Amino acid sequence: MTKETLMETINVAEAKSRLSELLSRVLAGERFTIQRRERPVAVLIGATELQRIERVSQLAGRLAALLGQDADLLAAIERGEVHPAMAAFGLWRNDPELDDLAERIAANRTGQAPRPAPEL
Repeated sequence: MTKETLMETINVAEAKSRLSELLSRVLAGERFTIQRRERPVAVLIGATELQRIERVSQLAGRLAALLGQDADLLAAIERGEVHPAMAAFGLWRNDPELDDLAERIAANRTGQAPRPAPEL
């Protein structure tokens, strides 16, 4: 696991009592998920990290628009009504090489030898 994907989980009371320490750790690059009643309610990340995430999101939206994605779908993503992953949905709908992609994947999987059960 990389430092970027590792995220410590803490509860709200712990976050309140250790806020100064957590802020110092966030400045060092750590991230925290804050939970209430064992459900994630917030994420504590550095301001630079938030800016990076927002910049990447904007670039992804611009790329989707340049590739011909529907403007209404991109607007719905911007408003938070649709998950950002939907920006890629349908971009290759007119590519004839992909018309039978699902069938080719299924045929490939069907033709493979059975995999051994994993040892747990």
